[in-house]
Amino acid sequence: MDFERMWIEKLKAALERVAEPGMTEELLHGSGDLSQDEIISWTAAMVEKLNELLPPDRVNEIITSCACHYPLKELVPIRDAFRENHDFAQAISMLNEQFTRMLEQTHGFHEETVEMLLSDGMGPAGVLENDRIVATKIPKSGNLRAWLSEDDLQSRRELYCHCPRVRDAVKLNLSVPVEYCLCGAGFYRNIWEEITEQPVRVEMLKSVMTGDHVCSIAIYPSAMKA
Repeated sequence: MDFERMWIEKLKAALERVAEPGMTEELLHGSGDLSQDEIISWTAAMVEKLNELLPPDRVNEIITSCACHYPLKELVPIRDAFRENHDFAQAISMLNEQFTRMLEQTHGFHEETVEMLLSDGMGPAGVLENDRIVATKIPKSGNLRAWLSEDDLQSRRELYCHCPRVRDAVKLNLSVPVEYCLCGAGFYRNIWEEITEQPVRVEMLKSVMTGDHVCSIAIYPSAMKA
């Protein structure tokens, strides 16, 4: 319930900043004291209404603003290095170093597992791809070992997402518009806006909500065009 309360607070703040006057109350109507199924249904209806009322770029801005954030103190040295050289490859390398330490120290993974995850572009960094960065979300931290050892693809989808709404929706075979997954994409937007100190656009490439087995995000830092 803490997740629900905090997410609604972030959504409300984003709506008040981006949406038209009067839309916030309409879109948040019925958001309190909901059961598991009702939360998923309310979320789906809210995103559908948001898609009806606003253009895609503003929907993107609102939903990405609801994301959880990477620890700022971990990004400070990467941001400082980027100020000096504007080197995306170095920034990705530094993010991967942090990710590797987390996998080894927190989860106790061996080098071959870490290399496998990095080679798939998983984690906060992603991989450079022409004029963008493409990142694949790592499974929910507490489910990572189970996800790695699970062979059944549907079970993997059920374990995958960090968001309890999405995990429940996948388990219950309920539908939520893929734009909701921009919340997860906002995690990467925040990382790269902190590092580059310039606007960043993100889009969903794959999502477990559309039947994929991972979620991948395209990241377009405006600094990459400079």
